[in-house]
Amino acid sequence: MQLLVGNMQNFSYIVHDSKKAIIIDASFGGEVILRKIKELGLQAVAILSTHRHFDHNMDNIFLKTKLSIPVFAHKLSPIEKDMEFDEGDELRFADIKLNILHTPGHTPDSVCFLTNDCIFTGDTLFVGTCGRADLPESDPRQLFTSLERIKHLNPSLIIYPGHDYGATATSTIGKEASENPALIAATEQEFLSYIL
Repeated sequence: MQLLVGNMQNFSYIVHDSKKAIIIDASFGGEVILRKIKELGLQAVAILSTHRHFDHNMDNIFLKTKLSIPVFAHKLSPIEKDMEFDEGDELRFADIKLNILHTPGHTPDSVCFLTNDCIFTGDTLFVGTCGRADLPESDPRQLFTSLERIKHLNPSLIIYPGHDYGATATSTIGKEASENPALIAATEQEFLSYIL
C-alpha cells in the first residue's frame, strides 16, 4: 500500500501478506500508517528505511514505540536502528521476502528493496528522474553505477519510489529504462551532464 504523506511529497509503504506487515520509509506518516494497519487488521513486525534522510524516517521512533517493533537500516546508516542489513541480504517476515540492493550515490547508505514483482527505490530512482547527487554526502559516480545496475533488472518490475515527483505514482523498470534521462544516459559522462 502506497501512502502519500507529509509536505515533501513522500511515499510511505505498508507491505503485507494476509496477517503480517512491514513499513518502508515511515516518513511523516506515523498516524496514517497506524490507522491503516488497524483498518486492515494487520500485525506490523518491522520498520525498514531506504536511507538516512530525515524525511524518510521521521516517524520511525514513534511507530517503533507504538507498535513495539524493530527498525532495520543499512549498516552504514547513522539513524537509530535495531537491526542492520547489507548488500545481498534477504529479509523474511512471514510470507514477505525482500532482497537488499545497496545502491549508494544519493547517500552512502541508500538501498532498494527488491521482491519478485516490484522494487522500492527510495531516493535512488524516481519516476522520470533520480535522486539528487549534489549534496555533501552524495557521490554522482556511485549513483550512476547504482542506476546502471537497476536498469538491467527485470523490465516488468514495478517501481515504488520514495517521492511523488513523476507524472505517475509508480512505473516499471522497462518504462523508466526507455524514458527516464537518468537511465537513458549511456555513459558516466552523459549521466553527470544530466544530473550536475
